Amino acid sequence: MSANIATPRPFISVDWGTSSLRAYRIDAAGEIADRRETGDGILSVGDGDFASCLLRTIGNWLQPDSPLPVVMSGMIGSRQGWREVPYVACPASRDDLAAGLVHPEGLPDGAGISRLLLVPGLTVTSAVGVPDVIRGEECQIFGALDDRGGGSSIGLARTFLLPGTHSKWATADGRTITGFRTYMTGELFAAALSATILGKLAAEPGPFRSDDFARGVAAGASPGGSGALLNRLFSGRTLALFDKLEPAGVRDYLSGMLIGAEVADAAGAAHDDTALPITIIASDALAERYERALTELGYSTHQADPSGVVFAHAAILAHAAG
Repeated sequence: MSANIATPRPFISVDWGTSSLRAYRIDAAGEIADRRETGDGILSVGDGDFASCLLRTIGNWLQPDSPLPVVMSGMIGSRQGWREVPYVACPASRDDLAAGLVHPEGLPDGAGISRLLLVPGLTVTSAVGVPDVIRGEECQIFGALDDRGGGSSIGLARTFLLPGTHSKWATADGRTITGFRTYMTGELFAAALSATILGKLAAEPGPFRSDDFARGVAAGASPGGSGALLNRLFSGRTLALFDKLEPAGVRDYLSGMLIGAEVADAAGAAHDDTALPITIIASDALAERYERALTELGYSTHQADPSGVVFAHAAILAHAAG
């Protein structure tokens, strides 16, 4: 991906989550000159020594005589991260994020970093008074909105889906994130297979079985009351028990059912115009599953590159510098 940042300046962009760390070196032309991805998520950093972990990852990009600013977003700004950064309430713009920046300490002198900036996450309160939060996804959304190489369709999309352990569905109006909802789809899928009876007949992971996945999507999205999914999930066992679902298909069937239930609820609440695409920001494999489910249910999609986070970081850095 070519960054093509409108106001280029050398800096380092870091998207640091629970299970991974992604870093990008942006050169003076506003291009991504190098990138790193490791499994050093915040929960794997021993003794909370985030400074050492960061320097191990980006150390050979740094020169003490030409220090670079580093902008970080994600769970690194959570209570379990480097330093907790207070959430910004929705509706929120990039300028609102920039106003909430925090400067953590702990870097050694002469490390080659001129400024270390932690971006806040966002919070929203539902109609019944329940809070929801995101950290990191907000910068990926702003980055997608700023992606000048993303084509005209991304300018039309105002519903964003960021699937994962905790899927996020967000809405944007212009360049403001107006709200979002979280679904524990990925975590429930893992728990269902590892800690419930649903996994007893499931085969080990193998090639993707699209027909079983589509069957699960249809079952998960079927109309029903609030407890319908709890009943339908058990079919992952009984269909296999009565030889109506092969053990090799159980995983994809359950994945489809959970994703189908998520899409039916979330897209119905956030996306009232099926002519406009839902923008998915995820790795290719995960994005493909959600694209399949959304297509099955009548929605169009657009996929944005997760590395678009650098656009948001560049804009926030420019605001902080101004």
